[in-house]
Amino acid sequence: MIRVVSSIRDTGTVDRPVVFAAGAFDGVHRGHQAVFRAAIDLAASCHGEAWALSFDPHPLKVLRPESAPPLITSTPHRLRLLAETGIRGVVLIPFNEAMASLEPESFIFAVREQTPRLHAFVVGENWTFGRRASGDVALLRKLGARFGFDVVAVPRVQWNGAPISSTRIRQAVREGDLAAAEAMLGRPFSMFGTVIHGAKIGRQLGYPTANVDPHNEVRPPPGVYACRTRVDGRVYPSAAFLAARPDPRKGPPDLVEVHLLDVSLDLYGRDIDVEFVKKLRDEWQFESVDVLKTQIARDCEEARAVLSA
Repeated sequence: MIRVVSSIRDTGTVDRPVVFAAGAFDGVHRGHQAVFRAAIDLAASCHGEAWALSFDPHPLKVLRPESAPPLITSTPHRLRLLAETGIRGVVLIPFNEAMASLEPESFIFAVREQTPRLHAFVVGENWTFGRRASGDVALLRKLGARFGFDVVAVPRVQWNGAPISSTRIRQAVREGDLAAAEAMLGRPFSMFGTVIHGAKIGRQLGYPTANVDPHNEVRPPPGVYACRTRVDGRVYPSAAFLAARPDPRKGPPDLVEVHLLDVSLDLYGRDIDVEFVKKLRDEWQFESVDVLKTQIARDCEEARAVLSA
């Protein structure tokens, strides 16, 4: 079970060497996973514990909200993914104006003072920290020499001739290139959210849907998709619908309608994770309810075929 704390001071109770994997980690993509693996291996070599050190919200949400990137993963989603990496704990520091104003040296000094067993920082080679992101790996190494901790800078993971980044993944998702997004994430792109009550139109058509209010902010283009839906560790073949012109009667504008194939579950109020496997078709307008029902049946059959291949 991963431990999540909001203060660096809470790591002071750890009685073994602490290795921090530091970063924003939006998406928990393959580049981030390389940092976690390096931190876990280093912690094992010194009989210590590997912890992630990150912020909530994303720093740009505070510093430049008008240009802050849409999130691939919300904080609850990110924590779930971090728990799967083998990281022992997460320090999720509340990011605010006071934190943003800390000079790089002051931030690292505070971490060192509050973590007596600090052994090392493991970061991506392009990691920056402190006021105006003025600290870099070179400065971190100097501070490590001064304060007595090691620094490991992990090279950026490449895919298709360029470094993997959250920016590239966002672009791939928005363009509907699910294969590229999966290749960079190391898993299918997914939307994590809470099931809410909707207009129950799908139920009236014979295809009840879970209406998911997504926590993340990046979404694929409108249309119908073959999906896998994760509920409490179990995976269910599904079909999902994303509308280009959401109906305000159905709920929030970013609502995702998910139909679990061949199973009926009461999911209201539960958090689920919808993995997008393949787009089946665009959003269409139908001349009648009967034509719509016929097409939904075809969509479900095509989703079954895709997911069983």
